[in-house]
Amino acid sequence: MRIHRRRVCSISVVFLLFLFCSQLWADTAQVIMERSFNRDDGKDAFFVLEMALIDKNAGTRTRTVDIFVKDYGALIKSLVRFSTPADIAGTTFLSWENEGSDDTQYLYLPALKRARRIVSSQKTLRFVNTDYTYEDMQRRLPQEDTHRLLREEEYIGRRCFVIESIPVSKDNSQYTKRIHWVDTESFVVLKTEFFGKKGTLSKRFTVEQFEKRQDIWTPIATRMQDDNDRHTTVMTVMAVKYNQGLDGGLFTLRALEQE
Repeated sequence: MRIHRRRVCSISVVFLLFLFCSQLWADTAQVIMERSFNRDDGKDAFFVLEMALIDKNAGTRTRTVDIFVKDYGALIKSLVRFSTPADIAGTTFLSWENEGSDDTQYLYLPALKRARRIVSSQKTLRFVNTDYTYEDMQRRLPQEDTHRLLREEEYIGRRCFVIESIPVSKDNSQYTKRIHWVDTESFVVLKTEFFGKKGTLSKRFTVEQFEKRQDIWTPIATRMQDDNDRHTTVMTVMAVKYNQGLDGGLFTLRALEQE
């Protein structure tokens, strides 16, 4: 009986340690994702990007994009404006983060001379034929997912936390889970794998070049690859300026429709 009791006691201790470690790793993962979400990326930012859309036959279309971002406390507003080629020039996307709900998003089409709002049912659609959906175009609040630290490993020569994030509500995302590689120094997400409704890997986001600009860690070259359609969107930062004091009037619907 003593041997049996010792064995039961040992099993109980191991089980309690497992529960403790599991909770500790969950708490750690939550803190990491919160630090990543709240990392210093400037009070505002302006980017000029070259965007390349690459199809499964290696055919490439190139666009030039201006991006403006401004912090409003814990929330941000952003504006994406295409400048070339001519057939998409002037197309502009405006996004406002909201506390506790989806971003408010508008797409301005020069041919219509008006902005249309992107509703929740359209968040899974592709953003102007790129490999990003309208859901991908908004930041995801850490509390919208449960997070688990899987391991640590290197990616592009950087030590990363590898974290699994699963939506708290399955209706809150087109993805069943995401796996992130978060840089242990800067807390920038350097890679994300997206899993679709069937639980299979559907897309991959990767940072391919990463450096400091104005003392802020900045992804310079990124790739979003859709494994299902064998299509890729590559973006390269041609210019970036932080903390320029952008005018908040830029991020209004009125200004958008006066383009």
